[in-house]
Amino acid sequence: MVLVYAGLVPRKSSEKTDKLEELSLRAKLLMHLKKKDTIVLPTIVVSEVLVPVPPAQRGLLVAKLSSMFLFAPFDMPSAVIAADLWARHKQLPADQQYRRRPVLKADAMVVAAAKSQGATEFYSHDKKCRALADLVMTGCDLPTRDPEHPLFPLPRD
Repeated sequence: MVLVYAGLVPRKSSEKTDKLEELSLRAKLLMHLKKKDTIVLPTIVVSEVLVPVPPAQRGLLVAKLSSMFLFAPFDMPSAVIAADLWARHKQLPADQQYRRRPVLKADAMVVAAAKSQGATEFYSHDKKCRALADLVMTGCDLPTRDPEHPLFPLPRD
């Protein structure tokens, strides 16, 4: 969802809310703060964000994303990490566990693909996804302020 919030890929809905506006600012701030870093993007995420894109435009979007990110395939090392995440998931506190198996499966695969390519931080606004990522790296929320400009924090509720 970070790619959607940052405006890098199309959103399925054009609905605007205050929460969406805040997430958009936070995602754009993340991209700004990490612009000099290598950012790993699992190919599982790419397949999801391509769904609303017309087939004739998918190549352009993939080219744009490939200029910004290191793609992480779901390969055998990823499968081993995902299995470990799935098994260890039940050790998380009840409020951090997934209720829906398909969501757990998808998120475990995304986190695992990123980890297998050397990612050390995983950014998400989703508390459960961050907890899952914390099992193998550091799960981080989207930033709310720029450390280089502490006088300009994003608005908070």
